[in-house]
Amino acid sequence: MAKLIEQPEQFKIELKDKWLNYYQANRHWLKSLLVPNQGNWYESANYNEEELEDDKYTPCRPNSLFILGVVSVLEPEIQGLCNFAPPNKPNEIIKHLGLDFDPELELKKRSQQTIIRETETDLKYLDNIRNGD
Repeated sequence: MAKLIEQPEQFKIELKDKWLNYYQANRHWLKSLLVPNQGNWYESANYNEEELEDDKYTPCRPNSLFILGVVSVLEPEIQGLCNFAPPNKPNEIIKHLGLDFDPELELKKRSQQTIIRETETDLKYLDNIRNGD
């Protein structure tokens, strides 16, 4: 894992992947435990309307303190960061870490990107066969 101080952008990318992997592995109980509109989810507005298939869907993510608790276990370097961060501004910490997103929408994007990469790889392979390479 990249170090937060030495490579902050790479650190954020890897932390996002770890958080999404955790969420995906545990989404069956997280979604039932963290009910929207009961204070356990935080509305997130970082999406374009074309990213939403259902215009009634409101992008949201788990509460900032919940996310910080999970990622501090997944990446112990976060524990040190939380010692210096203002305790009454967990949403700002989440934004600075690049974790202010709806995990359901991000998993959908991740899946679509994987399909695109696989298709591009298949097309390159077929082109190589056609060209006799």
